[in-house]
Parts: sequence; C-alpha cells; structure tokens
Amino acid sequence: MMQFNSTDLGKWETPYLTLTTGERHSLTPEGVWMIGDKPGLLAIFDDDDIVYVASTKNLAKLLQSLPRDGAECEMRTLAAIVDLGVPFRTAAKRASKGPTAQRVTRLVNRMTFSVAQVAPAHMDTIRDAFIAIADPRYNGRTSLANQALDRLPR
Repeated sequence: MMQFNSTDLGKWETPYLTLTTGERHSLTPEGVWMIGDKPGLLAIFDDDDIVYVASTKNLAKLLQSLPRDGAECEMRTLAAIVDLGVPFRTAAKRASKGPTAQRVTRLVNRMTFSVAQVAPAHMDTIRDAFIAIADPRYNGRTSLANQALDRLPR
C-alpha cells in the first residue's frame, strides 16, 4: 500500500500543518464556547493522535454538539463504535442517549481540537485529502476498512 505524507498535499501542506500542529483547545463545553459561526476544517485529537477530521460550514454548531449528551453526530457515533465496541446498527442511538452516551461524553471531554480556515468551495475535497494523509482513528482509511469487514454478514 502506498504511504502518503504531508508533502503530497502541495500548496495545501500549510493548512494541514496548521490543523495538525497548531493551537489546540479542550473539547469541553468550556473550551468550545468562543468558536464563531464560521466555515472551516476541524481536527480532533486524543493525546497526540488524530482521531477525526471534518469540514463544516458552522464550526460553532459542530463543536458545541460534540461534548453534549443527546447530540446525534457522526463523531460521537464513531467513538462509540471504535472505542466502546457498540454495534454499528445501534451506535447512533446509543451514542446520543443513555449510559453509552455518558461514556462517549467522558471520552470526548478528554480530547482536544484545532481548526484551520480553508475556502468553502474546496473544504470537502481538502478534508478528504487530509483524511488520506492523517488516517484518523474514527474516519480514516484503516478505520473505515475495519468497519466494512465488521459489517459483513456472519
């Protein structure tokens, strides 16, 4: 398998380095309140490992939904599947309500995040390239391949 690195990104290497090595903030309600309604790229870290990369038109809305019970979002669902072993079929519901949601919230609250600004017209394409380079634990190539294998009928 071909290995990618940040130099493969060409002129987009600088925003990638900003995202991965830039200033980080706590992914708690206290750490996300100051983010405005702006578009951008988001990287979420557990210790120094990138676990999730996303693009969004509203950073504030996405970031405020992550550390909250009752919020149904992709990152919380993926955390329940990958870290807590919740079955794919029920993961979205269980990650938003009940005891599993509380476990996901505790997991998310220990994480940090960083943001980078990119032109909205290119956000999704650049996000996909950053995912290919970083291979995050929740939405990277390896994780998606493992989930596809786990979903095969028995």
